[in-house]
Amino acid sequence: VVFRCSKGDERSAFLSCERFELESRQFVLAIFQQVGEVGAADRRAISDPGSYRALFMAANEGLYRSLPGGGWIDVNPAMARIFGFDDPAQMLGATLGKAASELYVDPQLAAQRHAQLDRDGKFVNERAQIRRTDGSTIWISESSRLVCNDQGLVLFYEGSLVDISGQIDAEQRLRQSETMYRTLVDNSHDGVFLILHDGTIGFINEAMAATLGYAARELIGTSYMRLITPESMEQQRGRRQARLDGSYEVQSYDVTMLRKDGTPRLLHVHAGAVDYEGQVASIGTARDITEEQRQRDAVEKAEKTYRELFQNSVAGMFRSLPDGRFAAANDAFARILGYASATQLMRSAKNIGDFYADPSKRDAVLAQLAASESALTFEFDARRADATTLLAEVRAQAIRGSDGAIQWVEGSVQDISARRRAELALQESETRYRTLVEHSQVGVYMMLDDRYTYVNQAFAAMFGYTEKELTGADFRLLVPPESLVHQEKRYEDNRAGWRAKGDYSITLQRKDGSRIEVVVSAGTVDRDGKRFTTGTIRDVTEQHRVRRELEYNATHDLLTGLPNRIFFEQQLASTMRVASKDGGQEYAVLFLDLDGFKLVNDSLGHASGDLLLVQIAETLRANLGANCLVARYGGDEFTLLPQGSCGLARAEQLAQRVLTLLAGSFDVDGHRIFSGASVGVVLGHPDYQSPNQILRDADTAMYRAKASGKSAYVIFDDAMHEAARARLLIETELRFALERGEFRAFYQPIVDLRDGSLQGCEALLRWQHPQRGLLLPEDFLGVAEETGTLLALDWWILEHTCRNLLRWQRRYPAHACLRASVNIDERQFAAPELIENLRGVLKRSGIDPSALALEITETVFRHGRSEAEATLNALKDLGVSLVVDDFGTGYSSLDSFATSPFDALKVDRSFIRDMITNPRHGAIVRTIVGFAKDLGLGLIAEGVETREQAARLLESGCSVAQGFLYSPAVPEEVFESMLDSGLAPGSQSDSGAVA
Repeated sequence: VVFRCSKGDERSAFLSCERFELESRQFVLAIFQQVGEVGAADRRAISDPGSYRALFMAANEGLYRSLPGGGWIDVNPAMARIFGFDDPAQMLGATLGKAASELYVDPQLAAQRHAQLDRDGKFVNERAQIRRTDGSTIWISESSRLVCNDQGLVLFYEGSLVDISGQIDAEQRLRQSETMYRTLVDNSHDGVFLILHDGTIGFINEAMAATLGYAARELIGTSYMRLITPESMEQQRGRRQARLDGSYEVQSYDVTMLRKDGTPRLLHVHAGAVDYEGQVASIGTARDITEEQRQRDAVEKAEKTYRELFQNSVAGMFRSLPDGRFAAANDAFARILGYASATQLMRSAKNIGDFYADPSKRDAVLAQLAASESALTFEFDARRADATTLLAEVRAQAIRGSDGAIQWVEGSVQDISARRRAELALQESETRYRTLVEHSQVGVYMMLDDRYTYVNQAFAAMFGYTEKELTGADFRLLVPPESLVHQEKRYEDNRAGWRAKGDYSITLQRKDGSRIEVVVSAGTVDRDGKRFTTGTIRDVTEQHRVRRELEYNATHDLLTGLPNRIFFEQQLASTMRVASKDGGQEYAVLFLDLDGFKLVNDSLGHASGDLLLVQIAETLRANLGANCLVARYGGDEFTLLPQGSCGLARAEQLAQRVLTLLAGSFDVDGHRIFSGASVGVVLGHPDYQSPNQILRDADTAMYRAKASGKSAYVIFDDAMHEAARARLLIETELRFALERGEFRAFYQPIVDLRDGSLQGCEALLRWQHPQRGLLLPEDFLGVAEETGTLLALDWWILEHTCRNLLRWQRRYPAHACLRASVNIDERQFAAPELIENLRGVLKRSGIDPSALALEITETVFRHGRSEAEATLNALKDLGVSLVVDDFGTGYSSLDSFATSPFDALKVDRSFIRDMITNPRHGAIVRTIVGFAKDLGLGLIAEGVETREQAARLLESGCSVAQGFLYSPAVPEEVFESMLDSGLAPGSQSDSGAVA
């Protein structure tokens, strides 16, 4: 109902108006009871009832009334135009007797709308497709409500329509644009990413996400840095800081990233900075190079994301006085401005100028309206009740009085923010995906049949063309003649529907004719009913050059240019494999070491030594390189591997040739240098299983030559071979001896010199060899150390002794406090797992830690006093005793013992052996005894063989000892019999005491 009257005159104005039915008049009177005060002058100004009809007729949106049973009551011109009629009368005449719902394209939807009205009394902003009078269809947004009398009887429907076909078109264009650029990115076999200013992932394609074990949706919005491994973190932070500091330089680097399952992957990244939404962002591509040769599955089609468009806001109607005060407004207008109803709007806001984001613009609008006799359409930024802004489209006109002055302004408002956002979203979408593709550091292309339909700037620049020159060009333009046949076959395979998985490498041709090596990732995508080939191209020319250079540097000596040890051993291994086959040829290895080279370095300096090595290398290469592989093995050592068959005679000729070549002098910085060589020669033999064995024997023969007078050669003979075989055999047997249980623990008693009673024992290792019998440590410990089995033996005897010690303490109550000493060698002491392993041994065996004494030599201090003391303190914290073994023969200073947590010293047997006949050693023993007493340390003398030695020790103040006088090291069952008697055999004498 549209009306106007002065306050107080509503009854006379409207009860007499024939155009209004009784229900309408009652509705109007009810509304007037809520209207605020209006001045007398204003009542006169708005006394014309026809002005609301003018407002109804001038509205931009379609307005209507219809009967519940069907048929139109009234429509405005905009409504008629929406349905294709010239004016309202034409529409009312043409649709006479027809239900309004018949104009819906979907009758079922029309029935749903009527049902919604009957159920809810209204609906707002519902979309539908209607049929115009010319048969065409358009999309509209409709709002409608029921009008009822006091008894609840439905009188009619009233509502508004807005043509939103343009918005629907914008949505379709947006989807098409997104599809094009997303096709390029999502079907790329390379990873593509966009890192925002704050370090979060703004975009990542499925290819890169899949490389890291994620789906793209899991990574978008998360921190990029959490994907970087700790060892790559510092460098990555530096790159990011460079971006934040304004560097736009393209970065190409390798970085290790973490997959979702925690495994690392090495990625090669090309990245550059871009200005994205006013801030510096990083955009780039990444390729997983961890498994370059492994074929990959085609990149899964990325799931599409859809962005919702804002719904159209309904249009509003308003009337304002020239000074901006509101005279009237409808609910639609109120909702646009953020109010629940027109009543709330009228109470809260008095002036329409309050809703202009820029109030000065209203003056310009009023000026335009004053100069126009018809309605005008304009846009402005409107401020809503919550202080947000929206873009409004207003169609308004000035209503004048009889004197021509503007009495008020009336019109309609439509929120076009959604439409404008759709346009901006289209632009932003195009910008985003174009930015990802155009600024990619990898060439991106699309091809239909055999011609390029799209290339990015990086692709064109890679080949020295412009994008325009390559668009539409045949792909063969970039294929050099030597690659054309192979590439044609690949193209034909693609056309036949067969595709090889993964990337492929090929050499292509730039515009200037130069060649570049590239890696191509290609796939197919269907678009507009056509199958396109799309993919990426990476220039790997420099990468391959660097790889070849690295391979060369890894296998060649940088000083002399000769092959190095690695390359030589690889070639020797190959020669050995050929020789191992039936009928394989003979081969030999020559190992030479320069004589007197150290003197050159010491007298003339290392630079001169290097010059001499270069000249010798060139001499060997120039004279022997055609028939031998000549390598610098290391330092002043060179190795030769003759080509072809090489028996004894040829090997001796080559050795003599080497000695002759190096017998002359060399000019080094004006000095004449004579540097002969000693040569060791090894002939191939079926017993050799690895290059290391051959080179070891060649080295042995070389040292034999050097020992025999230098500048000579020695053939590794049968005697040396047999010795080497014996050593190899013991190496092999030693590796299995521990698991076969061939090692034995022997125990030497430690006694009290005063009464001969057993105080403890020292555990010593023996090997019960199945053929050679009982072997002492000097027969196998050197080999054990070289083969790496010594550490396992150390832990075996330690744990075995701990278990025996607990058993003896329980079996022999008189020896409940028995102690055992176990040697800890330097390598075992330096092992990081020493403390943890010892803690485990103590726990498993169950002994009291104080019953275990660890004998440690002074050599542990030579690698650093602070490190050694830290380890000693950690051992002491476990509760074990610490004994200095072989005291006085090591390398440490005396104050090392003053600050270290040792419990006792062991006087070395070298001092005990002749302490009676050698006054110096006697004095040393007395000094050690006094030193131990002053520091409060216990003392044990080892190697005691005579009673005179025992008596002198006791006289000097040392009361504990071990040695052959009492007992050698014995098997554990023999030691148990000593525990039975409580004395070592040598402790008993006629008097019962050592004295």
